[in-house]
Amino acid sequence: MTKPSRVFWAIGLLGLIWNALGCFNFILQMDPDALADFPPAYRAVIAHRPGWVTAAFSVAVFGGALGCALMLLRRATARPALFVSLLGVVLTMGHALWVGAAAPGGMSLVMSSGMSLVVAAALVWYTHRKAGLDLLR
Repeated sequence: MTKPSRVFWAIGLLGLIWNALGCFNFILQMDPDALADFPPAYRAVIAHRPGWVTAAFSVAVFGGALGCALMLLRRATARPALFVSLLGVVLTMGHALWVGAAAPGGMSLVMSSGMSLVVAAALVWYTHRKAGLDLLR
């Protein structure tokens, strides 16, 4: 078994923090009182979000947190967990762009959705690459 570099640990930790913030965001979106503080584009997306998109959002953030935790534990199951999280991000992002892009302030929604997609895809790519180097067992 190959010893991971500091970059491996840093990426795993930053990914875990990113996804933990996503989990916190998910929990905030379930609180009607907290929704009043969200920008109008975000409120529009949340108000028109069907149940399957909410489920995809939960899979995206909680699956991403689980995948990063598994990555830090050097488990090969991090790869499929992060891939499923990426699928959740794609579904959530598709709906958010469909509903929120036209709303006032929609550009910030597009930017945050794009960042989520980039981070999720990068984590999948990184774990796939590292699994081939015998860092995940």
